[in-house]
Amino acid sequence: MSIRPTQTSIYQLVQSGMQANLSKLIQAQEQVASGKRILRPSDDAVGTSLSLALRRQLGSISSYVGAIAGSRPILDTATAQLQSGLGILTEARGLALNSLSGSLNASDREAIAMQLESLRDSLLDVANASWGDRFLFAGTATEGRPWELDGNGEARYSGNEEVQFITIGRDEQVGVNMPGSSIFGDQEFTGVTYAGTTGVAQGQRADYGSGFDTLELIHTGTSGALGAGLALVDGGQDTILGDHSIVVDAVAGTVQMGDGPLMEIPAAGDPELANFILEDGDGSVLHVDFSGYSGGSWSGTVTGNGEMSLDGISFQTLDFVNTDLEIVDSETGSVLHVDTTGITRAADELVTFSGTPNVFDVLGGMIADLRAGDELDTDSLMDQLSIRLDELDRGFDNVLAATGHLGSRAERLNHAETRLEGMGLHLQGLQSDVEDVDLSTAVLEMGRTQMTLQAAQAAGARLIQQSLLNYLR
Repeated sequence: MSIRPTQTSIYQLVQSGMQANLSKLIQAQEQVASGKRILRPSDDAVGTSLSLALRRQLGSISSYVGAIAGSRPILDTATAQLQSGLGILTEARGLALNSLSGSLNASDREAIAMQLESLRDSLLDVANASWGDRFLFAGTATEGRPWELDGNGEARYSGNEEVQFITIGRDEQVGVNMPGSSIFGDQEFTGVTYAGTTGVAQGQRADYGSGFDTLELIHTGTSGALGAGLALVDGGQDTILGDHSIVVDAVAGTVQMGDGPLMEIPAAGDPELANFILEDGDGSVLHVDFSGYSGGSWSGTVTGNGEMSLDGISFQTLDFVNTDLEIVDSETGSVLHVDTTGITRAADELVTFSGTPNVFDVLGGMIADLRAGDELDTDSLMDQLSIRLDELDRGFDNVLAATGHLGSRAERLNHAETRLEGMGLHLQGLQSDVEDVDLSTAVLEMGRTQMTLQAAQAAGARLIQQSLLNYLR
């Protein structure tokens, strides 16, 4: 038995056919209008999943490229500032070499000191350089100036040791700054260096400290019995420490202390007769009263007694036999172990914890040395300037190395940016393959579905035509 379709079923059949064709036409029109093949997840579930993954990767790449673009000016500015600092240090080194000339007078030394002072201020400006509202060489504490001079003219670093990193890839980071302490005050302690002014030497145990310090050796009295009618000057400003020999040669008419210069014995009436100054080869002096000189020859030894201190507060008596005397600076915590057996002169001894002074204190020390005047004899001045020059060279090397590090990081960012941009283009191509539609195919499909819809509409119209005769059959 055949089943006769009802009028309702015919209507439903025609309606579903036209709706299906209309949906295909609308989809084709949307694809042509948008240029996209996937307009909603239901269009292609697998393609949608792949598209989302590609978008996430492109978003990460965009973030990496943005971080690089934001950090490059910081690196470039920091590198340029350090290059300026290298020029300043080169000029300072030239002045330091000029200051080693023993022919300079006080006016010449003051002129060099003023130039070094200006260069130190310029270098401080470099160390406190900023980009926008952030200081470049303060670690991650970028809100405040990292380097300042304290009341004693010594440089103090108030930044931190942290490095700020940016992410330029999966598990890949690059530092975009360097702490100023590692650039201008990098510390690699290599031992203690004495200027050699007093004869003090390094003891047996390890020393501890940083920067520069001053070992103060003072004369507390002179002991010894002089012959030939000579006498020690009571209250004389002697600077001898330890034993010093004296030779009076009546035949030659000379007197000599140690390996110091031969000096003529003062004659009666000489204004310096009662306070004649003998000088040893180490620069130490002894005041002798020749008023009672008998005219004979004599040789003997006198001893200068003294004390030493590292902080100017706590003094220890010198016995000139201790090879490992411990001296502590109560203010800085520095510890020295001193061999006292070679000490011959009372003076301020420059102590350098080699490899630790920051470059600003090196320049400040040079300035102070050049302005010391009569407090430093020529030999001591040259010795101290030579030590500071070595530290200045080390400081230059540190700044040069930091410049190279920042430059290499900038180059790494450039390479990373090029790589990321290439990767981004590749991913965009893959995304286009997944999401974008082939317009020629889409246009043909739109025409085909439109024709199909029109044909379906015509067929449906004929199929559902009704008249009174249809009902009378």
